[in-house]
Amino acid sequence: MFEVDGDVLELRFNLQKIKNLENLYKISLMSELSQSKGILSFHLMEGLFSVGLYNVTQEQPVRGKKAQEIFEKLLEEHGYGDLNAVIVSKLQEDLGFLFR
Repeated sequence: MFEVDGDVLELRFNLQKIKNLENLYKISLMSELSQSKGILSFHLMEGLFSVGLYNVTQEQPVRGKKAQEIFEKLLEEHGYGDLNAVIVSKLQEDLGFLFR
């Protein structure tokens, strides 16, 4: 969970979001996670963040350019490693059945 400009934001993943991302990027997320030992490529990390970002305060998804701007801001504030860990942890929490 993050706070940006007074809004509480979190990541929310579901199977449909992952299917859409895999289709768009022409990859298998689980294969990518396995091959990279959980270290996401910058491109994939940004994509996952953008499709999963949800504004809890406004009760709506954050889309497109705004999601990318928030990603860049949080990347600068928290660093690659921390943001990667947050994304992978949230994937495991929301879609745990994929990791069994």
